[in-house]
Amino acid sequence: MENKQQISTPLAIVIAGFLIMIGIMVSGRGMGQVEAQTLSEKVGVSKDKLNACIKSIDVDTLNKNINESVDKAMSAYPPQERGTPYSVVIGKDGVKTEIMGQASYDRVKKITEDALVGKIDEPYAGNIVISEPSDYVLGNPNAPVTIIEYSDFECPYCKGFHPTLKRIVEESDGNVKWIYRNYPLHQNSFEKLVAAECVNQIKGIEAYWEYSDLLFGLLKTGNDSVSEQL
Repeated sequence: MENKQQISTPLAIVIAGFLIMIGIMVSGRGMGQVEAQTLSEKVGVSKDKLNACIKSIDVDTLNKNINESVDKAMSAYPPQERGTPYSVVIGKDGVKTEIMGQASYDRVKKITEDALVGKIDEPYAGNIVISEPSDYVLGNPNAPVTIIEYSDFECPYCKGFHPTLKRIVEESDGNVKWIYRNYPLHQNSFEKLVAAECVNQIKGIEAYWEYSDLLFGLLKTGNDSVSEQL
């Protein structure tokens, strides 16, 4: 009979426990041994680089530019009637209409399809600027239909509308582009948009869009500081 060396049951239990402990530590769940990634690190921007960029941002000028943009885009409404998400759709021959709030996919699809042939149900009455230096663009830059959205990273309706617009662009066959603009109304909104701008500056527009998805996931932060998670 072949002589096989066997491991005793107690020793096997000890070894198994040791391997489980290593697995837990590597996965970041054990005793705080592994620090969780910040959102910026998930898109390839180190925490140090992000913080350095945040400190360099001229927040007064940024806030001034945002307010001027909003005032022009929503000039048909008094300040107390403005909100997010708010979108202006621009189509063939420059026709414009607006979308108030979190519209359904079917409604947005119909509006963009109508705009593609120059048709609108209700004309837009504001004074929106079609292109601004701070615009974040997703989709074909030369698309015949443009959706300009004013949004807030702390707004639950904006969070729900975000994937709808992304789907509209992806399914448009290059006919729709989406311009994202900030309109911070809630606590932590401005802090988030500054971080997003830094991700854009450091890593580029693709990282910005990926980061924006992650930021909407911080709507409920519990007792954790938003700054520590960015």
